[in-house]
Amino acid sequence: MNPPLGVIDLPGKKIEQSPDSEGFKFELTDKENSYSFSCDTKTERENWVDAISCISYGPFGGGMFGSSIEVTVKREKLHGGGNIPKIISQCIGYLDNPFRLKESGIFRLPGNEKTVKLLKKEFQEGLEPNLEAKGDTHTIGSLLKLYLRKLPDSVIPSSLYEDFVAIILTYELNQTEGLNELRYLTNRIPCSAYNTLKKLCEFLFKVQTFSDENKMDLNNLAIVFSPTVLKNNSGNIDLEMRDMQKLKRVTEIMILNHADLFPNEKEEEEQEDFDLDNIDPEELKNLYTVKMIKYQVQAREIQLKNKEIGDLQAQIAQLLNTVTQHERTIASQQNKIDCLETDVKRLEDQGTKTIQNNTDPSG
Repeated sequence: MNPPLGVIDLPGKKIEQSPDSEGFKFELTDKENSYSFSCDTKTERENWVDAISCISYGPFGGGMFGSSIEVTVKREKLHGGGNIPKIISQCIGYLDNPFRLKESGIFRLPGNEKTVKLLKKEFQEGLEPNLEAKGDTHTIGSLLKLYLRKLPDSVIPSSLYEDFVAIILTYELNQTEGLNELRYLTNRIPCSAYNTLKKLCEFLFKVQTFSDENKMDLNNLAIVFSPTVLKNNSGNIDLEMRDMQKLKRVTEIMILNHADLFPNEKEEEEQEDFDLDNIDPEELKNLYTVKMIKYQVQAREIQLKNKEIGDLQAQIAQLLNTVTQHERTIASQQNKIDCLETDVKRLEDQGTKTIQNNTDPSG
């Protein structure tokens, strides 16, 4: 491997993007130096700027777009931040009043793209944007959704994806048992992500209480937010399509039952590493139960698929039997027709012979 041509110390560097008309370029600058970069596409430049700004502005309370929730909260706490990313608390704080909650299409209609980019830049640089002066309902809603989309993982870690999806069957069969298992799973979410999910579900529950005015009921909100609340990072599109309704349903359940699932904020010291040797027996039992439910769901899905195949095979066999019966009926009818044709031919021959005998002079 060739040695690098140079090393740039990123923390503290200011990032400036050139207008698109000048090509997809950006610069890193400080008081002494300036470094220019050129990208092939707008998306490529955006990805580079997001990745670099996480390092450049992170130490100064910025860089949250593209950083995990845990990293962002730890950085912000060094600057007086709370238990969830400030962009979450500020966006929800802005939207949480009756006038804005009644805004038709909240979280569905897009905001001003230029203002969203400006606010993203200010948050990313660790500044304190004035949302009241620059924002409106749809713009701040779009900013919140953009932040969630830029997370390197969903709010619920993708490592818990299969366990959360498996809960749906249990919940549909027995809501009490399903909620108990779901409560256990939500407690496995890392501290900062847990608090963020709690805040988000509480607020979305409030939003849907105004659905007569804003046209965003529980179903619509779950459609919008489920892809960022819980996703599979495998890149398997077929899997995503298969589980789409389950992910939406999980999101609906968490919003609807937020008070039961997230009774209190979780403090950092409460989150302990999983240690099989020292784990509480009851917790181990819960973990075993969740895993068993997961395998039972998978087995049930296989059984259902096998039943569908069996039903199709039975239907095909029935159709084949019907076709065979029809073929026999047709063959029987054809045999009757052949017999009738033979009788007609015999009668025609007899009639012809009779006529000949009657007209024969010698007769």
